[in-house]
Amino acid sequence: MMPSWLKLASPREIFGIDLRTLALFRVLLGVYILIDLVMRSRDLVSHYTDAGIMPRSVQIDHLYLTTWSLHLANGAAWFQVLLFVVAGLAALGLLFGWRTRLMTVVSWLLMLSLQNRNTFILSGEDNLALLMLFWAMFLPLGARYSVDAALDRTGRFLDNGYLTLATAALLLQGMSMYFFSALLKTHPIWYQDGTAVHYALQLDYLVTPFALWFRQFQDLMTGLTYYVYVLELVGPILIFSPVFHRTLRTLLMLAFMSMHAAFAIFLEIGFFPFISIIMNLTFMPGWMWDKLASWLPIRTSKPLTIWFDEGCDFCEKCCHLLRVFLFLGDTPVRPAQSEPAIGKILQEQNSWVVTLGDARTCKTAALETLYAASPVFFPIAWLLRPALIRTLGDRCYDWIGRNRSVFSRATSSWFGWRDTQPRYGGLTQTLAGVFLVFITWQNVSTLSWSGLSPLPDSFRMVRQALGLYQNWTMFAPYPEMTSPWPVIEGELTDGTIVDVYSGTKGLADFDKPEAVSKVYANYRWRKFLSQLEDQTYENTPQVLALNYGRYLCRNWERQHPDDLPLATFEIYFQIERSQPPGQVRSVETRQVWNHDCFG
Repeated sequence: MMPSWLKLASPREIFGIDLRTLALFRVLLGVYILIDLVMRSRDLVSHYTDAGIMPRSVQIDHLYLTTWSLHLANGAAWFQVLLFVVAGLAALGLLFGWRTRLMTVVSWLLMLSLQNRNTFILSGEDNLALLMLFWAMFLPLGARYSVDAALDRTGRFLDNGYLTLATAALLLQGMSMYFFSALLKTHPIWYQDGTAVHYALQLDYLVTPFALWFRQFQDLMTGLTYYVYVLELVGPILIFSPVFHRTLRTLLMLAFMSMHAAFAIFLEIGFFPFISIIMNLTFMPGWMWDKLASWLPIRTSKPLTIWFDEGCDFCEKCCHLLRVFLFLGDTPVRPAQSEPAIGKILQEQNSWVVTLGDARTCKTAALETLYAASPVFFPIAWLLRPALIRTLGDRCYDWIGRNRSVFSRATSSWFGWRDTQPRYGGLTQTLAGVFLVFITWQNVSTLSWSGLSPLPDSFRMVRQALGLYQNWTMFAPYPEMTSPWPVIEGELTDGTIVDVYSGTKGLADFDKPEAVSKVYANYRWRKFLSQLEDQTYENTPQVLALNYGRYLCRNWERQHPDDLPLATFEIYFQIERSQPPGQVRSVETRQVWNHDCFG
């Protein structure tokens, strides 16, 4: 008999995804979208309206033929706020698993639209997040721990193991980011010199204060260079290995997540580590959930039952929702009228009933019983025990109980029972297979020796329309070699010298700051300004500098309403060039733009 450690993993284990893992994926995607929207909203006017750095007329000129954006329909702030709110509501629906597939589609559409509104502030995190949402549309994200699961009467997804072309596509998409990034790292500093991390941490405009301290350890940076390169090159292959599958998948999943945690510590790269960790968690196998369930059982050995008022649709739904979201497993949910003694209590108390062994509780006390049994939310039961809370809770419940019929009618359509099976059949899987070939072709085309580039126009049209861009040049073929930061000095209409970038009067400071990365308001401003600086090397119209200059004129007036208007200013960039280990770096001052606010 073959030892268990030599047994080959099945295709379901290799390319399948546990439904509980998909639920975690759904929740974390919802959280990511909400955080992303909140962070973007800080610069809503500056980045997404015609009064900001990227008027619609300018952005449209830089979009491909089939690129589209609802956010380009109106340049006013109120319109952008409206779309942000709709996207936030869709993300909440996704998070809680309410009409999950529809919320996933809406979230993907609005994310793609938002990204296309201003393409000059995008980074790798935006690309990866959009791709994760795209593949999520082909998967039953709401099959576990969701409103949809609580209201499901079809019983389709009884087994936690789930294998389709879409699960394989999601996993392969995630690993292709690393594998093709490694293949694009063609410079010897990655695989011969071992200095890639050294050069990455020389980029002061991108690194954290911790990285400024850490880069004194040259040997550690050399080791990390080889670690990252080998992990990206070999890890995506071994994670699908049928041999030693459980051990390799667990170790590699943790290794990739630790790498992204290190990125977050060393580099100011927004939420790229967060969305990357979310992607890696899709490899979380079912045995881990089984182990967690054994560690976190329901906190009672006595029989627990939830009783509702038969005929009250709203009551029954609430019981099912509580069972799902409090992790109460297969706790029975039954009509009280099916048990005469329980039915009598319900009629007398005008309340649902929860029984725990021989104990019978109603109203707020019943809710406390359920929370106390929950393996995750049991601390909340303590908050429901004070007499004042119990009294207020009972009064609230009495009001709800008197209006049960109203709530039943109100929720009948928005929270209807799921009586038809979700469609994830042949057509869905065929499309997933087609798009898997599509992204693989594109990834291979990024390799200069593949012979698949340039891509046909029809291919690019589909790619841009769906946001399926693939080009994982993360520090490839080598890290950048210059670290820029802006200095903007100007004059008011009376000749007063001002530091336009910091918004203060007096000469601008050209000295290198202690932490260059803190010069930028956030990583999206860093991306825009670094692209502006890059464009100044090109013999093309300086569209970014011109529109940024116009924005600065308007912004000065908005921030200094009682002061004189800004008249002229010059945009400089301090450029620090990376040097090999042991050599001193130098700073060059580049004047890239002169602007006249009245010209």
